Amino acid sequence: MGFSTLFKSTIFTLKMYRLYWPYLLSISIMMPITYLIIILAISQGDLEALRVALTGYITITGFNILLYMLATLIANTFEEQVLESYALLPVSFWEIVISQILAQALIGIIPLAVGLVVLKCISSNINIPLLITGLTLEFAIYTPLAILLGISVRNRIRLDPLLVFLMMFIVIATPSYYRLLYIGDIYKTLLLINPLTHVVLVLRSAVGVYEGFPLVFSIIYSILFSTLLCVLVLYKLRGGAFTVLEKR
Repeated sequence: MGFSTLFKSTIFTLKMYRLYWPYLLSISIMMPITYLIIILAISQGDLEALRVALTGYITITGFNILLYMLATLIANTFEEQVLESYALLPVSFWEIVISQILAQALIGIIPLAVGLVVLKCISSNINIPLLITGLTLEFAIYTPLAILLGISVRNRIRLDPLLVFLMMFIVIATPSYYRLLYIGDIYKTLLLINPLTHVVLVLRSAVGVYEGFPLVFSIIYSILFSTLLCVLVLYKLRGGAFTVLEKR
């Protein structure tokens, strides 16, 4: 996998967004701005509530950029017209996937940076290593899940309703905009099954908001779940070619 080939493939992926610029605008700019406005309105000047909501904003923004858009891109790769376009490039299937991940990471820099800057402004002390750990865990969960969904469905039209449902589920099943500490034990137990809950806990701990749950367990649980997703992706890709690109 050459750097030059990967770079060209990433640029090619970014150029493809010219065809979907309204979609890109809504997902990467309008939706994060909407979240931020709602967060600022709900917090009503309470800095702790604002830090809680901003960690949720980072988690949901990661879903929009890394999961929703990446899964759509990968599923779209299997469409005949897109496949014909990629067939003109001397790239493998994995080079396409990695270039799509890089493209999404570049697109997600702005909304993520906005959330981090606001967090920095309202937090007296941020644990940088812990914050990086939380962001890394978020990336490590969303990315293989997006690849798994994309290569499983392989159709953008069929995938879109599934992603919308998953988005609604994550909003409900992840304490993105409220404290885990103050909810009932039964509901809390259900939320702790969700690995994204543990990502949120790590991010909140980084900005001084503690939810009364062992942080080491959250990190280990997230790593194990990410590893499971990676194993499932490799299993899904075993012994066969989805497209002619994989034969190269």
